[in-house]
Amino acid sequence: MGRWNRYWFAEGGRTALAIVRIAVALAVLASLARLADSWTTVGANGIYRPVGVWMLLGHTVPPVALIDVLWVVAVAATIAMLVGFATRATTAISFAAGVALAALSFSSTKTWSHQYNVVFLAQLALLGARSGDTLSLDWLIRTRVKKLPALDVPRGYQWSLRLVQLAVVLMFTGAAFHKFAHGQFTLRWALSDNLRHHLLVKYDLAGNARPAFVDWLLAESWRYRTAALLNMITQAAPIIAVIWIRRPLVRAAAGVMFVIETILLGLVVGLWNLHWLPLVAVFIDWERLVGKLRGRPFEHAAAPSDWRPPRRTRGFIIAFIVYDTITAFIPSLDQRLNTYPFSGFPMFATIRAREPYSEHLPYSVVGGRYVALAVIPIDKNAQRWLDHIFRNVHAVRRPDELERRLRTVLERMQYYYPDYRIHGMRLWVTVFETAAYPGPADFQPHRMAVLGEITADGTFRTMLGKLKHGEENASLEVVPKNVALAPNAALSYFRDDLPQAIPIAVPLVGSRFDLAYQSLPGNPRYFVVTSDGTPWLVASHETWRWQ
Repeated sequence: MGRWNRYWFAEGGRTALAIVRIAVALAVLASLARLADSWTTVGANGIYRPVGVWMLLGHTVPPVALIDVLWVVAVAATIAMLVGFATRATTAISFAAGVALAALSFSSTKTWSHQYNVVFLAQLALLGARSGDTLSLDWLIRTRVKKLPALDVPRGYQWSLRLVQLAVVLMFTGAAFHKFAHGQFTLRWALSDNLRHHLLVKYDLAGNARPAFVDWLLAESWRYRTAALLNMITQAAPIIAVIWIRRPLVRAAAGVMFVIETILLGLVVGLWNLHWLPLVAVFIDWERLVGKLRGRPFEHAAAPSDWRPPRRTRGFIIAFIVYDTITAFIPSLDQRLNTYPFSGFPMFATIRAREPYSEHLPYSVVGGRYVALAVIPIDKNAQRWLDHIFRNVHAVRRPDELERRLRTVLERMQYYYPDYRIHGMRLWVTVFETAAYPGPADFQPHRMAVLGEITADGTFRTMLGKLKHGEENASLEVVPKNVALAPNAALSYFRDDLPQAIPIAVPLVGSRFDLAYQSLPGNPRYFVVTSDGTPWLVASHETWRWQ
């Protein structure tokens, strides 16, 4: 038997697979509970983007009755999977219903997040597995009711165990890879002020209170740099379980790293994904452990000498490995393909620091800051909630989408904060800048330009236009909507997320600025037109790069 078959189709694993089935089912139930706790109305206010399997229905919002049925099916099937009743079928049904609900939870956002993916990827790897051949109702019914011998299929269990383990490991392996890659395969991600700035973005920019532990990290550069280095180690380490599959202590050590990293993500960046913890079961050699506890090793059914792996099983393994690896390692491909739950896990991989990385330098980042037009000015808590919950709208560049999202923001604020009598909403694209260490670890806002607004009479206003690229034929087309474009409107731009406006000395001709011979360095670049004293964002451009 070749090396491939020896790895994927080794003897044994029946009891271990049953235990892993139980662990995955618990993780799915915990994910459904968390999902239900944060569930919001799907497709509210015309904002709907199909994610994953929902692409099959186009842009048709699923009916509420269908969603209600999915909830019942997902919970019931997962419980059946947990106890091992009609195990293969209920595992597949649980996956289909659960992943559909998880995907639907991101239908009103520009991108989907990653808190549920690893759980459903592990469950997907279990499809077709013989995980109910023991420790299940199926097993009890077969042996106690039907009086048939228990099933023990030669070489029928390890491939599922190892595929589930690979699905779990690839999450953190991909995260470590993206951190190395963004640092040009050096330790720049860890040995710079990068983590300091990530924490400021996570807490201060998002309007969240910083935990005491985070304040302690930010107080000294060696602390946050050590924490960043440990983060890379704990994310890279679990892959050893896949390489040394027959070394139970090595696999257990990888499992410890998995648990440590999961808990540290909660302590440091507030990403509490405790529903991942049951997945640590994939790192334990259960049959060896149970065999030692009971004083004798497990006996396994012997395979015939002419045994060959099933073709469909082999095809499923190859397809899963290839697709999961591609989506895990190619940057942003997961969001473009939109095949939820297959995902990359960059986990703050972008380097938030300026070169040279060995020096302490100021740092700035572009975000959004809302101004609620209200009879009574909103207080700090309401402002914090507003800026945090709708924090990604500043990246929208399509006027129709921006209008829908701003109207949603306004309606939500009017619903949750009626006492302020909010009648309009304005969104400023804003540069947030922090001083270099050991200066104060906080962000100071610098307004760049208005992206759009909803006025008191319900009018939507914006100047979003079109930027035409080219070394000798670049131009900026202003497309004002309910905004007067003054003939003497001035053009400027912001570069590299810095807060200083740079004038561009070209005249407005009609509604167009000719940029043909202008040398405009910077990445990203934000183009701003100031008309009647108000700066408006017209367009922006950023070339993707490892950073």
